[in-house]
Amino acid sequence: MFLRRLRTSAALRLASKDGGVLAALRAELAHELSSAPSSSSSPFHALDAPDFATVSDAPQAQDVLLRRRTDSEEVLVSALLAPLQFVDQEPLPRSALMKVFVTKPGATPVLHFNCRTSSLVGGDGGTADYAINAVHCHSSPGADGEVKYQGPEFR
Repeated sequence: MFLRRLRTSAALRLASKDGGVLAALRAELAHELSSAPSSSSSPFHALDAPDFATVSDAPQAQDVLLRRRTDSEEVLVSALLAPLQFVDQEPLPRSALMKVFVTKPGATPVLHFNCRTSSLVGGDGGTADYAINAVHCHSSPGADGEVKYQGPEFR
């Protein structure tokens, strides 16, 4: 029970300080959904998330790879649109599955967050929220194994 509360409070703190990840993803999703299928897609560029640049965004693909580099960290976001779902014959707002990787210069471990975004319909045309489903710490970029936790024991 304590770990569930700890995870929830940590997720709420992270949500309040996401560094523009959600804004970048929201802008990219809006861009993808508003693009005409036959037009060649222009590169992602959002005023809401000016620090993020597109690494990969193929036309007609339902995924995007965004990167933000600063002196203190690098954030890599991989987002994929979830499958389309219907209620009766109406499509539901699509959520996105995200993987967020955070590295620090000179530090070996990589933090890896598995997240899911969802649309919340509101008076301002809708907003989005996200949930952190899992957090991993990898010993180096591309490492399969996780780093063994060396901190205090939680019970």
